[in-house]
Amino acid sequence: MNYKPKISVIIPTYNEESNIKETLIAVKNQKCDFPYEIIVADGQSSDNTVSIAKKFGKVFISPKRGKSLQLNYVVPKTSGDLLIFLDADTLIDQYFLQKVYRIFKKHKKLFACSARVKYYNGKAISLKIGSQTFTITTYFFLNFCMHLWYFFKTLLGYPELLGCNIVVRRDIFFKVGGFKQLPPNLLGIDKVFSDSLIYLRRKMKKGKIKNLNFISVITSGRFLSARRSLGRISQFYSKKDIFYNLAKDTNWKTT
Repeated sequence: MNYKPKISVIIPTYNEESNIKETLIAVKNQKCDFPYEIIVADGQSSDNTVSIAKKFGKVFISPKRGKSLQLNYVVPKTSGDLLIFLDADTLIDQYFLQKVYRIFKKHKKLFACSARVKYYNGKAISLKIGSQTFTITTYFFLNFCMHLWYFFKTLLGYPELLGCNIVVRRDIFFKVGGFKQLPPNLLGIDKVFSDSLIYLRRKMKKGKIKNLNFISVITSGRFLSARRSLGRISQFYSKKDIFYNLAKDTNWKTT
C-alpha cells in the first residue's frame, strides 16, 4: 500500500531484547484513523533486539552508537509530519497517537510536547473514571512530584521535555539542529533539545512547547537513583556553558 504516514514513531535501542517487544506491541496496537510508521534506530545490538524489532517495523543500524547519534541518523529516513521519540522501555496506551495527533492538528503553534511520565517496576493498578484511565504505580509520590516540577517549569516559561517521550513537528526538529551530542559522561540530551526549542521560539517570536497534563506514558524506573539525579542537576550548573552553547547551535548537523 502506498501511503505517507502522518506520524513516525522512532525508538532508539541497544541490547533491549527484554523490553523492546512490549513497547513495540503497544505502538503496533494503536487505534487511530491515520497511517503511521514504526522505526527502530539500533546501536549495533549484540542480543536479539534487532530480530524482535523487525517483526514490528523498519530497523536501521546506526554506524555510531549513542542515543542522539542513532536518532539523528534515522530521522532523515522517516516520512512523518510528526516525530515521536520513545525509549525502548516506555509504554503508551492504545489511543496515544490519536490524542497527540489531534492536539497538534488543533494547536498549529505547538512546536513540541511530552506526555506525563509514570515510572513503574512492572507493577501497576489501573482505574477508569469516566473516559479517563488512571494508572497508579509504586513510584506514586515520585511521579506526583515530577508532574509538579515539569508543570511549573512550563508555567514559568522554561518547559523541559522528557526524554522517554518527545513529540515534535518534523520541520521544527531540523530547525533546531536535531539532538545535540553531549561530551562523554554528560547527561541531558532532552534538556539541551528543550532549550534549543526555547531559543528557536524566542528567535521566531512564536511557537509553544509544553508538557501534557492529561496524557501519560509508563516507563521503567530501572535507571532511577538519587545519585544519578543529583549528578545530572550538578552538571547543569557546573557545565552550563557547554549546555548553553549546544542548545543555541542551530547549525548542528543531524547526520
